[in-house]
Amino acid sequence: MARREKTSKPAKETKTVPAQGSSWTHGRQLGGKLLSALLFAAIACGPIALFAAAARPAPVVAAAPEAQAAGLSTQQQAAGGYAEGFVSSWLSATKDAPGDLATYVDLAALRQLSVTAWEYRDLSVVSITPVDGSDFVNVVVAANIKELSVTDSDDTSTTSWPRRYFQVAIAVNGDTVRAVGLPAQISAPVQGETTSLVYKQTIGSSDPSAETVSAFLGAYLAGSGDLSRYSAPDTSFVAISPAPYVMVNVEEMRSDLTPTESPSDGDTLKVLATVSLLSPLDQQVTSTYTLTLTARASRWEVSAIDLAPQAVSDKGSTTPTPTPSGNGN
Repeated sequence: MARREKTSKPAKETKTVPAQGSSWTHGRQLGGKLLSALLFAAIACGPIALFAAAARPAPVVAAAPEAQAAGLSTQQQAAGGYAEGFVSSWLSATKDAPGDLATYVDLAALRQLSVTAWEYRDLSVVSITPVDGSDFVNVVVAANIKELSVTDSDDTSTTSWPRRYFQVAIAVNGDTVRAVGLPAQISAPVQGETTSLVYKQTIGSSDPSAETVSAFLGAYLAGSGDLSRYSAPDTSFVAISPAPYVMVNVEEMRSDLTPTESPSDGDTLKVLATVSLLSPLDQQVTSTYTLTLTARASRWEVSAIDLAPQAVSDKGSTTPTPTPSGNGN
C-alpha cells in the first residue's frame, strides 16, 4: 500500500488555483501561499490519507447506538459481520475476477491481485475489540485455508486446511462502518494451561444421580422418554427435535461432591458427563455435558444445563457447600 504515496491528488489540483493573475499581482502571491499551505497539509496527513484512500464507506448497518450485553454497541457488533464479508471478498478476489472487493476497498490501492483465488472454508468472526481512544474496532476473522506442503526428501506434496487468523480495522462512525486498510494475517490465539475443574468424584453408573443424568440426556438428545420426568420444577428444557442421535451412552460421570443415597431437598450436585453419541447414519461423536442436579423428594433432578464447567476457585476449594438455589449459574 506504500505505492499510494506516488499519487498525491491534492498537490496536483492546487497548481490550477492561481491560474489568473499577473506575476506581479497579489493573485500569484496568494496562490503561492495557498499552494504551500496545501502541500504542508498533504505531507502532515500522509499516513492518514494512505489508509483513507484504501477504504470506502459501507452501507448503513445500524441506526441506534444501543449497548448490548457483551459491552459492544450495535454498530460495533455489525462491524464483525462487515469484516467477515471483507475477508471473504479479499481471499476470493483474483486479477480477472475481483468480485465485490471494490465495495470494501479502492482496488487502485492494491499492489496486485492473485491470479488464483485462495480456497477457504468455515469463515467466522473470532473477536471484536474496540480500540481505546478511537472510533476503530479490531475484528479478528478465522478460516481454514487450503495450503500445499512439499516434502524436500521425496518431493511429494500434501494438502492441508490449517486454521488461519486475520485482523481487520473497521471504522465505526454514526450508523456506518468502513474498512481501514487491508486484512492482515496474525498468529493463532495462544492456548492456555489446562483449567482445574471441581469434578473430582467418580460416580458409578448405578448411582441414582447417574441414572438421572443418563435418562435426561437420552430424552434430550435421542427423544427416548419424557424429558420432564427428569427435570426440576420451573425448568423449561426442550428436547432437540428432530432427535439427532439414536443412541446416548454415558461413558463417565464425575461430580464435585460424593452424592448421598437420600439427598435432602435443595441439595445440589455439579456433574460432568462424558457421552458417546451415535447418529442414524452410524456416525459417532463424543461430547461432554455439565449439568446441575437438585434434590427433591429424596431423588435427583436436572435443574440446569450449565453454560460452562465449574473451575476450582482461587482459594483452591473443590468441595463447595451444597446450595438450594440449583440455578446452575
